[in-house]
Amino acid sequence: MKTLIILALLGIAAFHLTQQGPAARKSRKLPSSEDVKVPRSSAHALIKRHKRAYDYYERFYPRIKSPMEVKQEQCENYWPCDQLSEWVGFHQAYQTYFGTV
Repeated sequence: MKTLIILALLGIAAFHLTQQGPAARKSRKLPSSEDVKVPRSSAHALIKRHKRAYDYYERFYPRIKSPMEVKQEQCENYWPCDQLSEWVGFHQAYQTYFGTV
């Protein structure tokens, strides 16, 4: 019974494929690069940039770094401090080379 159903489905599929013919298959055109390209004006209308939700502090002072972040960057830029911070930690490495944290 299962083979009969499978054969019937294969027969229907073959019938539909032969009905189109080679001329119908050739008339189907693949999209070219000109069809895919979208002008910038319509692309900007379609795709919106998601804006980041700022907290209260970042709204008014977006470019100011915290003092601790500035010190960490200073330690990262100085090779001996950066190496020592991997072994003993940032606070002790910073105190060794630059003073109190």
